[in-house]
Amino acid sequence: MIHGISRRSLLRSFTGGVTAGIIGSGMAGQALGNSLVRSKSRMHPEKVLLWENTRREIRELLESGNLKAAILPTGSIEQHNEHLALVQDIAQATLISKLVALELYPQVIVAPPSPCGYAPYWMSRKGTITLRRETFQAYVFDVLHSLKTHGIRTLLVLNGHGGNHTPLKEAEEKWRKELGVTLEVDSFWRGIPKEFVDRVLTSKERLSHADEFETSIALAGHPKGRVRRITMKQYDDAKLDYESGFSPDVEHFLRIDHRTFKNGKIDEEGENKLDRGRQRLSLFASAEKGEALISKATDFFVEKMKKMIAATEAGQSWPLK
Repeated sequence: MIHGISRRSLLRSFTGGVTAGIIGSGMAGQALGNSLVRSKSRMHPEKVLLWENTRREIRELLESGNLKAAILPTGSIEQHNEHLALVQDIAQATLISKLVALELYPQVIVAPPSPCGYAPYWMSRKGTITLRRETFQAYVFDVLHSLKTHGIRTLLVLNGHGGNHTPLKEAEEKWRKELGVTLEVDSFWRGIPKEFVDRVLTSKERLSHADEFETSIALAGHPKGRVRRITMKQYDDAKLDYESGFSPDVEHFLRIDHRTFKNGKIDEEGENKLDRGRQRLSLFASAEKGEALISKATDFFVEKMKKMIAATEAGQSWPLK
């Protein structure tokens, strides 16, 4: 990577290129072009990924004092309606983690992502993989513990899946105390203010999952093969039903989480309408909108990482009072 490369070029290096229609000027292009990666040397972008380094390279980074922090992306392998690949949540968290690390390299590196997360409420949709809540929490803690053991004392868990947010946040303070490090758990969308989202997106409805927001991010960050354009006729012809007819195995998972198990019974009323609504809103998505959203989240977490590293260096407790 060459000093001064734009974030748009980084997106293209990660994804194999963005569609020709968004190369020109516009809000997203300005947002990406105005924020340059400040690398001090030539390097391949994949060097910000811990697993692409050798033990010698990581050892030398640590011994030099340059490597100060790590980002652990978390997500889910789960249904994203008819049009998005199951990998969307972990893909978007990992992409933003890479962009943040590139802004701050060699101070920041990306730890191996946690691809599966907590999603029992989606098990009525084929392809979803869910971990038990305690399994997910234990996995994340073990990765953080490993990083701390190697001397990395500033750790950010950057989450890309809604169902993970609460399990992560409820463990956050306990992990801080046990590890004795500067630690934060956050979800990438919290770095994108609502008023910014409202300006960027066309639809004013917010169905949060696989709608215009997530589909736009997928088009910008992963344009090759992860978005399938599905018409509403194709959707309706599939005659999907997510409110009844569950097998005993699926019922087992739907009873685990409060989203689907209420007042002692499985409650999926209105789910068919929501599912169709998400599919309809996805038709408003564009790569240009996705670039603007990705850039906003990246800027937010770059600044957060700077503050976290500074707190660690100053011996201050986190979060700052």
